Amino acid sequence: MGVLPAIESLPNLYTVFAQPPESRAKTEDRERAQATAHSNPLNTAWQFVGPSQIANLNYGTVTGRVTSIAIDPADATGNTVYVGTTGGGVWKSINAAGAVTNVRFIPLTDTLPVFSVNAGTAAIPSLSIGALSVSNTSGTDVLLAGTGDPNDAADSYYGEGILRSVDGGNTWTLVQQASDGVAGNHTFAGLSVAGFAWSSTTPGLVVAALSQSAEGVLVNAADSNYSVMGLYYSTNAGVSWQMGLVLDGSQVVQRPIPGGGPGNAATAVVWNPVRKMFYAALRFHGYYSSADGISWTRLTQQPGTRLTTTACPTNPNGVGNTTCPIYRGALATQPITGDTFAMTVDMNNLDQGLYQDVCMLTGTSCSTASIAFGKKLSSIQLELGNGSTGIAQGDYNLSLAAVSSGIDTLLFAGTVDLYRCSVSAGCVLRNTTNAQNGCNAPAKVSPAQHAIAVLANAGTGGTQPLLYLGNDGGLWR
Repeated sequence: MGVLPAIESLPNLYTVFAQPPESRAKTEDRERAQATAHSNPLNTAWQFVGPSQIANLNYGTVTGRVTSIAIDPADATGNTVYVGTTGGGVWKSINAAGAVTNVRFIPLTDTLPVFSVNAGTAAIPSLSIGALSVSNTSGTDVLLAGTGDPNDAADSYYGEGILRSVDGGNTWTLVQQASDGVAGNHTFAGLSVAGFAWSSTTPGLVVAALSQSAEGVLVNAADSNYSVMGLYYSTNAGVSWQMGLVLDGSQVVQRPIPGGGPGNAATAVVWNPVRKMFYAALRFHGYYSSADGISWTRLTQQPGTRLTTTACPTNPNGVGNTTCPIYRGALATQPITGDTFAMTVDMNNLDQGLYQDVCMLTGTSCSTASIAFGKKLSSIQLELGNGSTGIAQGDYNLSLAAVSSGIDTLLFAGTVDLYRCSVSAGCVLRNTTNAQNGCNAPAKVSPAQHAIAVLANAGTGGTQPLLYLGNDGGLWR
């Protein structure tokens, strides 16, 4: 079951679910119209917005681990928000940016017919969500929920595929495998989904990053041959999926062949609307790009001097080499300028650097130049210190987001805490939460930041970004 809301909200919850879908839609339209846009300047405290469950001495009201967030792009106020949890499925609010005391979330996936025997599936019901995304690029509002938690914890449970809804989460279909023609079908069961990215130029084109779950590894949940981690694409807005082709020069890293397991964990994927390219991070290999989501090539200039082909040999059609210092990579794209950012930790959680694409440093547009991560930003603030370059729990909590703010770019980096910097001011990262530092103005925000979603020009009279933060304690704003 999903995590229950606070007791006082239960009558509203049951009222909503007692209604047929068409009546529920009318209720949502009314509540969305009544919700006011959020106003939260920098001197305003962080606000917990749910889904509410219990009171905690250190962090106030908390819920449980939120692994992913999706703001509905069709709602310019930022009120319509979906959150994915590690054990409570998908939740939805249509007034998340309104007064905190009135914010309400409802669970969308507690009981799903697509997991039943009558639906003809062999799937185990999965309420572990690793990624969420909402898009209208195909002409229809499509909500994708990737099951399985890719964060590296013993309770990061494996998934059973990709859930898809075209009615705001009222009903769902389940895609359990990629259909790769003569290469056979590659099942998603036993894996987890780390991210989705939609093309803004090709309607219906979306890429999924398939990773592993720690608990799935412990119990051997993935089929050793047919559960293949890596990059997959869909040309029909997630109705069906195929495995991508990944190359290091002429050497094959991933291709749809019979069997083909276990593959390489894809830990992040983004779409750059200015460059019109996808970018992705592959464990023990490096960073890759693709124009169509189908064929991927290794970036000539990686975000880090140690990500060389010598340290990261291809190992054709097999897993990468652990000498390659990328266990988890995070990516972010600033959608207005096209600038791209990357942050990496190795298998020992040692910081491999935070890098910025240099296109806007050397020109006025990112649309024509090849991507080059030539600008290293200071990430020492993220490290443990005392001689250690480790990022605490980097394999478990590592997130990145970039948003335009006037003529500036704001960069947000999530580790145990959330850090913020202004790129035009030199990007000196500032700890905004201090979750584990009681002597330095803690913001009463739960630690371990897994998901960041930012909507530009939504707060404070439409001039400041609205940010949602998902962590071990729930959703903050």
